[in-house]
Amino acid sequence: MKEYFLKAQNNFLCNTSYPLNKENWLKYKKEDYDLFKNENCLNFYIHIPFCKKLCAFCEYTKYPKRDAEMEEKYVDILEKDIDKFIDDHTKFILYGLDIGGGTPTSLDNEAFNHLMRICKKIINDSELVEDFEPSIEGTFETIDENKLRKIYNAGFRRISLGIQTMNLDILKKNNRENLGIDDILQKCKLIKKVGIEKINIDFMYGLEGQTLKDLDDAISLVKSMDVEQITLYEMRYNLISKNKKINRQYLYEQYEYIYNELMKLGYCAYFGQNTFSKNESDLGLSSYLRYRMIDNVSYKGFGISAQSKSKIGMSYNIGKTRRSLEDCLKYNSFIAEDLYVLPKEELLAKYIAISMYYGKFKISIMKSIINEDPLEYYKNEFEFLIKNDYVEIKNDEVILTKKGFKYYSAVGALFYSKNVKTYLLGCDN
Repeated sequence: MKEYFLKAQNNFLCNTSYPLNKENWLKYKKEDYDLFKNENCLNFYIHIPFCKKLCAFCEYTKYPKRDAEMEEKYVDILEKDIDKFIDDHTKFILYGLDIGGGTPTSLDNEAFNHLMRICKKIINDSELVEDFEPSIEGTFETIDENKLRKIYNAGFRRISLGIQTMNLDILKKNNRENLGIDDILQKCKLIKKVGIEKINIDFMYGLEGQTLKDLDDAISLVKSMDVEQITLYEMRYNLISKNKKINRQYLYEQYEYIYNELMKLGYCAYFGQNTFSKNESDLGLSSYLRYRMIDNVSYKGFGISAQSKSKIGMSYNIGKTRRSLEDCLKYNSFIAEDLYVLPKEELLAKYIAISMYYGKFKISIMKSIINEDPLEYYKNEFEFLIKNDYVEIKNDEVILTKKGFKYYSAVGALFYSKNVKTYLLGCDN
């Protein structure tokens, strides 16, 4: 167990992504299968892949903006796919709806207005969970009063905006630009003016060349903005380049520094969580993220490369393999390019990987997936983790300790399936 933990700790493949390689799941692949035929609790995710600039540190599928006609065609296809899915699955409760990217707010006005009409229809026509809270991602330079009012009128009261860093040299090196501090503060006032109640700001740590001064600059901006929520993203160079080495100590120290500073500003989170909130009860998450990460509620993804997960399997829409935009659009549907019906061990490993963002996972959900007592099924793993102070168990929750957070990727790797563990053991670090 110790040898395997060390192997996972030093392997660039291990993080919150699972499986490690699509070949790990080839034997579970299906050509055509309805993963959601028996689901009555769902989240929706809509992927908008367009950006004004393609940031070098972004690991997601994205394309440069080109023309309004192509964006409108993209949204037309989205609408058809969403309508068809809802027609085929009429009885479900909607727990969350998130729009991500890319940069959803970079869409030209006509396509953006169309997207907001689609979302408004989804929200108005669906049975919603009581704490339903949809959210949309954007950047400060792509929002204006018109788009913000459209967002509000569609039913959104939470917006998540990426800043990542205020270091101009790092931004330039990664092909990104931010507005100046004064303009950012004015946009925050505008967001509140139109009635959007929650602003979440995304920051990154572990960027190449990032120093404690850079982190201080980000903390100073947070203090000036006084936003409701902050999300910290660890720079995962390993998903972009296999040549980058992972310095866990460096990442841990940067997280620890930001965590302590955000606590001083009145944000709530426990050590190891990547979301911070002024309101302890909402955990700094939209309802899509709350139910997806914490309660294992199934999610259906729409758009190029969007991921879907049900109680029986997963799928990835066309575009995950870096196809061209034109190639993806020609099908007039963002079909599932890779679809897998998975055994319980794989489903559990995926749940644990997703929950690593949150720093906790639930024993009761593990039990619901494997239909056995997880403390017995994973007896050796739990004994190792507890003995070495990597996790603690409180009631129904398995919680990363401070020591465990430093090696969160290896903690999660202990719950990989036997098939994927064998693959990992055969990999070079």
